[in-house]
Amino acid sequence: MKKRLLKQEQFNISRWSGGSTAETAIYPEKSSYLERDFIWRLSTAAVESEESSFTRLPDYERVLMVLVGSVVLAHGDERSASLQQWEQDTFDGALKTKCFGVMTDYNLMYRKGCSGSLKLIDADKQAQMIPKYERDGMSDASYGFYCVQGYVIVSSDGESDMVKQGEQLIIDLEAGEDRNISIMGEGRCVMAEVFYRRARYTAEEIPEQKASFDDFRTAFRLVHSRNKWSQVLRSGKQKGVWHDEALQKKLAFLDRTYVTFIVWLAVLMILLLTMFCGISAKPVAAAMIIWSVIHFLIIAPLIYMIVLPKPIKAHIRKISELTEYERERYETELGNNERVEKLLYKYRAADDENRKSYRDRIKNIFR
Repeated sequence: MKKRLLKQEQFNISRWSGGSTAETAIYPEKSSYLERDFIWRLSTAAVESEESSFTRLPDYERVLMVLVGSVVLAHGDERSASLQQWEQDTFDGALKTKCFGVMTDYNLMYRKGCSGSLKLIDADKQAQMIPKYERDGMSDASYGFYCVQGYVIVSSDGESDMVKQGEQLIIDLEAGEDRNISIMGEGRCVMAEVFYRRARYTAEEIPEQKASFDDFRTAFRLVHSRNKWSQVLRSGKQKGVWHDEALQKKLAFLDRTYVTFIVWLAVLMILLLTMFCGISAKPVAAAMIIWSVIHFLIIAPLIYMIVLPKPIKAHIRKISELTEYERERYETELGNNERVEKLLYKYRAADDENRKSYRDRIKNIFR
């Protein structure tokens, strides 16, 4: 069990076209709303415009509860919902949702495939137990308590936490942990409940370590396997492996910035410039060859080792040993590659057809 009490000064505040949003909690904690890599997110928003549009979130379900005011939500052409204070609506984040009216609300977003809900709780001096609900296939759970009036005291695992107005308490439970949670106090809070399988949506955290010779060897193999010449002559050793997201991002950075190529080229240019100082061409040519060998065997792998997350080998997985999350990412990447190939095939086919049409027009002109 993991608990965290978040105060207003810890909330992440952002502006949008219709008002402002305070992110009260997100899971996993290192995830980002903008990156859309979270399992669930809790927030409170002040809708200041009489008419506003919600951001579309195709991969998420949303639950919205009105804390202050009243609004009408129009979910595309499907349906609408008229909400008064303390009423809520659950809807698909992929819909084009428009909001008519001014309000302050409380939001739960959770990834599709999970299960989530919001419940208004009036706490009193007598402790009340939070009912246990099991969800098939959902091994993990998170409970959020956002105090909107007075204060509440939430007890779990023999410990109690006081949540004052405007504060957010989060309790994360892993598979097999007891879920005995009770609440009392003199106030009102909104309880969020989310069930999910963490292993399906989160990558394994790999602690960063100091560089080692093993990292250099792995970087050396990556350099050799990623240049164009070695890809032609690549052995079967690189097949059947997958690079995790952290490694892919760093490799993409190296590809995008051409760091190793720029370093190699810069030294070559310096060596060429020495010819203007009276040095003959033969020693310069020999130095260029020696530098190219040193760069390919030592410098380029060193650059890779410095940039890539360490231990590098821990970020390279055998496809047969992927976790549930990694397997889904791998299959998604395969699907994307297939779509790219289909698009390229269509482009090539269309291009061939255009060229054929152009040749036919030329022939007609000179008949």
